[in-house]
Amino acid sequence: MKTYSKLTVTVPFVMLTSLLTISPAQLPAQEEAASARQWAILIGVEKYQRASPLRFTANDVVQIAHTLQARGGFDPEGILQITDDAPDPALRPDKANLLRLLPLWLGKAGPDDKVIVYFSGHGFRDAQGKAYLAPRDVDPADPAATGIPIEWLRGQIAACRATFKLLILDACHAGSEKGEESAQGVAAEVLGQAFHNLEGVVTLASSTADEKSQIWEEKEQSLFSYWLKQGLKGHADLDGDGNVDIDELYKYLSRSVRQTAEAWFPLKQDPVRIVRPGTLDVPVVVHLRPQRLREMLADMGELLADSIREKKFQRVGVLEFTNDTRLGELLGADYGLLGKYCSDELQRQLEDFANGKFALVDEHRLRTALQQQGFGVADLGSTSKLRQLSKDAGNMPVLALGTLRSRSGRIVHVQCKLVQTASDELAGVVGGTAALNESEWAMLGRSVAVRPEDRRPELATGEQASAEDQLVQRLDERAEGPHPLLDSQFPYRVKLMIDGQERKGFFRGNDYFVPMRKGEVYEIWLENNSGRTVLLRLLVDGLNTLPEKETTKGVTTVAIAKRVDLDRARHWELDPRIARVMAVRGFVTQVGPQGKLKQFTVVDADQSLAARQKFTDQVGLITAAFYAPKARPRGALGTAAGEERAEAIGKAHDYVPGNLLGVVHIRYVDADAPEVRSQLH
Repeated sequence: MKTYSKLTVTVPFVMLTSLLTISPAQLPAQEEAASARQWAILIGVEKYQRASPLRFTANDVVQIAHTLQARGGFDPEGILQITDDAPDPALRPDKANLLRLLPLWLGKAGPDDKVIVYFSGHGFRDAQGKAYLAPRDVDPADPAATGIPIEWLRGQIAACRATFKLLILDACHAGSEKGEESAQGVAAEVLGQAFHNLEGVVTLASSTADEKSQIWEEKEQSLFSYWLKQGLKGHADLDGDGNVDIDELYKYLSRSVRQTAEAWFPLKQDPVRIVRPGTLDVPVVVHLRPQRLREMLADMGELLADSIREKKFQRVGVLEFTNDTRLGELLGADYGLLGKYCSDELQRQLEDFANGKFALVDEHRLRTALQQQGFGVADLGSTSKLRQLSKDAGNMPVLALGTLRSRSGRIVHVQCKLVQTASDELAGVVGGTAALNESEWAMLGRSVAVRPEDRRPELATGEQASAEDQLVQRLDERAEGPHPLLDSQFPYRVKLMIDGQERKGFFRGNDYFVPMRKGEVYEIWLENNSGRTVLLRLLVDGLNTLPEKETTKGVTTVAIAKRVDLDRARHWELDPRIARVMAVRGFVTQVGPQGKLKQFTVVDADQSLAARQKFTDQVGLITAAFYAPKARPRGALGTAAGEERAEAIGKAHDYVPGNLLGVVHIRYVDADAPEVRSQLH
């Protein structure tokens, strides 16, 4: 069980003049995916009948097909998979099938469509030097009679009406079991040269003419196709606009393949891009389909762990995720508690993927080093400050720096960079696009009352808007208005109590600021005037006020004051039949009739939170989210009123949180700051 000898809540000192003069930024809207169709023809040849068999090419096809569908929004009916193990013999990569299927599918594309053609297998030359793709039944001794002429494929792609055609060639694989065809084998770059002057066509080749395309045994894919998959997932979206364009994809592939080849094999492999000279357009390869936030962070953690192991870094520190705008560096700003949750969840994922190859810098030690040095966002470009930070944190060769970018409604783009402390050079970049659920939206620091009409689908403003999109759109609009505690009809009241008296604050727009002083002990009183039972998730600086179970390497423990996604936080039950007002006096450490807690205590902040330019843990945000209960088979935890420092916490009814009813955020600030005193008098 995690315990704390003294658990305190820190109050930040804020410059309210900054907060009061900046209005919420108008964040760019995500570019909508084109209505034109997307087609993919994916060919993987593994079980050659007369040539050297290959490994994992069928898996490459499966992985890329899944990525295009799950992350790129491709219609499954627009994806053709041609592999040796296809259940239908007509979809296996024999010459006759390829000669039939390629013209058929390329002919489906309209003038506004996009087509991806992917081939993984051998390539050969004949005696006259002509190049061929090798189908499953190719004879390496006679490719002219048994292969697919590159010139024929060129003609088919040229005739395709699609506005953008991407040809991907992963050939000349290393590790063939036989060597008899090596003399006439053709590298991916050579195969791709035939397409260099075709309008609307970009070719990506897995390696240069004098290199092999490596097989990554650990991943059960080719090295090139593994990183192609990761780029298409969204990790290549360097500008965070929700799209992966051809420039971003090639840069990502080039860096990732080259670095991994040198680190793991070690050999050279450099992907090649072939494009018509003078081409100015930068077409989008995939419009990213958002994923769930937790899934995206897990995906990011796995890739970052690979990069850390690849470069043999022994220790890594994880910084709080920030916003890349000035507004985002203000108190709570547009992302509230979400940035700190993302960093904590990423750290947990890295711990799971470390496998003993590297360690995470202790969070307290890193925070202390950051505070002592006064380390800020601008210092990330200073080699001397990075080196000093590494020294103060006990030798930390690399930092994981996350950024929340370009939120539009429930869609947010996330990126994380590995920054080397010895040189400030990048050691890796991962990213993705997430769709927040309503509880995760509630972590953004905005306070609203959710009305029944907010969930009516007929109020949609876009044909493609989902129910969740519509809800968040309305909550964003309402959050531009006053704080719900100003509405006397809002049934859920939240008060901060000190010595039995409510400590009142002041409102500015959608924010409510309550002044506090160092050493004060406070309670959070919650009043339910709705006449019905509601469930409450209550976080203080992102820490749950109820203990949480957590499992690490198969061992389950109870964590006190755990930082959690609001969507997963353990909840309280507010039943007005028992008590209309409930007091939460601290972080609960033990449940049951003899429950115990660590009281909320205000301590001094080490760093000014004037503009959130410092990487500190001082959040200053209390979040109370109210939910309608819905039934579940098993019970949850709740509370009844009790004595100070002791609470009776027992089994509640068989409820779990359902629809969000409202969320209240209270920001606590230094009562003695001049800006605060001026608002109180």
